Amino acid sequence: MIDANTIVGGRYKVLRPLGGGGMKLVYLAEDLRLASRPCALAEMVDGFTNPDLQKQAVAAFQREADMLAQLSNEHIPRVFDRFSEQNRHYLVMEYIDGATLEDRIKAAGGKLPEAEVIDVALQILDTLEYLHGLEPPVIYRDLKPSNVMLSRNEQAKLIDFGIARHFQPLSNATMIGTQGYAPPEQYRGKVEARSDIYALGATMHHALSGRDPALEAPFSFPPLRSLCPTLSQALCDLVDDALKYDLVLRVPDAADFKRRLIAIRDGHPYAATYSPSNPSPASMPGARQQQLRLGAPQPATPSAPTVLSDAIDANCPRCGRRIPIDSNFCSFCATNVTGWLGRSAAAQPTPEARTIVLQDVAESTPPPPPQFRYEQQPRRALGPRHLLWIVAILVAVAIFAIRPMLQREAGDSGGYSAPDSGGAAASSDPRLQMLRQTLDAQGYNSVNFKMDGTTLVLWGTVNSEVDRMMVRSQAQLIAGVFSVEDRLQVRDEYAEP
Repeated sequence: MIDANTIVGGRYKVLRPLGGGGMKLVYLAEDLRLASRPCALAEMVDGFTNPDLQKQAVAAFQREADMLAQLSNEHIPRVFDRFSEQNRHYLVMEYIDGATLEDRIKAAGGKLPEAEVIDVALQILDTLEYLHGLEPPVIYRDLKPSNVMLSRNEQAKLIDFGIARHFQPLSNATMIGTQGYAPPEQYRGKVEARSDIYALGATMHHALSGRDPALEAPFSFPPLRSLCPTLSQALCDLVDDALKYDLVLRVPDAADFKRRLIAIRDGHPYAATYSPSNPSPASMPGARQQQLRLGAPQPATPSAPTVLSDAIDANCPRCGRRIPIDSNFCSFCATNVTGWLGRSAAAQPTPEARTIVLQDVAESTPPPPPQFRYEQQPRRALGPRHLLWIVAILVAVAIFAIRPMLQREAGDSGGYSAPDSGGAAASSDPRLQMLRQTLDAQGYNSVNFKMDGTTLVLWGTVNSEVDRMMVRSQAQLIAGVFSVEDRLQVRDEYAEP
C-alpha cells in the first residue's frame, strides 16, 4: 500500500486509499502539474517471473488503457494517463465523489425504492447502448452494484473495466465477472451484448428484492414478483426477461430494455404487455396497422378509426419460441408452420393490401369471420437412422429369443465363465459380438465396453445425453446383463476447439 503524501510517477501525490483489493488498489491523488486536480490513481502489481509474459501483459494493459481513454460518455470516468514503474502499473482516471450502488443498497437496509432503481438502470442502459454501439462493440462484462458509482448529483458511472486482469498470470482473461451476476455463457468465455443485459437484470433484482445473488447458487433467480408482491408487474416481468438463461429469450439489447423501462417509469397503460412474450400493442413503439382486404376503400375522415393489430408474433407450435405470425417456417427449428400461427397463407397480406377505414357500424354489415384452414403437417419419410434403430430392435428381440438355447449349450459344455476385464474372452461371447456390431451400425464407434465379472463396463464418448441413454439401454438389452457401469463422456458443444 502506498503511504500518504507519496509522489508517484513524479506527478501524482497520493492522499488516501479509496478501495480495491488483491492485485489492484485505488487511491485518491492530486495531479501536481494541473492545479492539484483530484484524480483516482489505480495501482496494479504483476506477479510475473517470466519476462516475456510480463512484456505481453504490459502491452495488453497499454492497449486497453488507450482504448478506455478514447471512450466519451458522461457515465464513464475519463482516463487521463497511464504509466509503469518496474512491476507496478498505474491508470489515472477521473475521481468520482460519491458512493457505490452497493453502499447505497446497504445504507437503505438491503433494498432500494422502485423509482430509484429505474433511474439508475436507465443511466446504465445509456452507457451500455453507447458501448455496444461502438465498432467493434465493447462488452463491459462485470456489471454489479459495487462497480456502479453514484455521484453527489445522482449521476451513475461504471468505474471498473477489469483492466487489472492482464496482470493475473493464472486467470482466464475471457472469464472476468462475478458469480451471481455473470450469465451462463460468460462461464464458457463467450460474451456478447446480451451478457451485459443479464448482469443488469441481476443488479436490478438485487437492488429491488434485497437478495444478493453472489450469496446464492448461480442462475437461481426466483421470479421477482414472488419476492416483492408490491412491485409493478411490468417491472418484474422486465427484470425476469433480462435474466433468461437462454440468450434467445433474453431482452435483445439495451435500446429495447430502455424503451420498456421508460414506459414503466412513465406509467404507460401498455407497459405491462410490452415484453418479448407478449407483443407490443398498437400504441407502443414498433406497432403496425393490420392490412385488410375488405373491398373498395371509403373516404377517410378525421375521426374515422383504423384497425390496428397487436398480434405480430406467435409461438412456434414445436419449439415454443416467438416468430413472426406470417412465417411459413420457424427460424429456430425449421418446422413448417404454415396455417398454425393464427392465419393461413391465404389470409396473409399481399403487397397491394391497404389499411381500410371502417364504415359506421349502423351503415355497414360486419364481414363474416375469416375461416382459417389448418394444414396437416406432412409425414416424414423414414431415414437411414430410423431404419438402423428398427434393425437394432429386431436383433435385440431375436437375441432374447435364442438366449435360452445359448444358456443350455453353455451348460452342456461345462458352464459359462465370465470373461475377464482384459476382453480376451469377451471377443468370443456372441452377445458382446452382436453388441459391437449393433453399436458400429448405429454410428457409436467411439463407445467401448468389456465384461468385468457380471458387470458390463462402458466407456468412450457420445454426442449427447440422449445418445448416452440409448447406448446404455442397448448394451443392457443385447448383452443381457443387469449391472452396467457407465463411464461414457458427453461431448460439450460449447467447448473451445
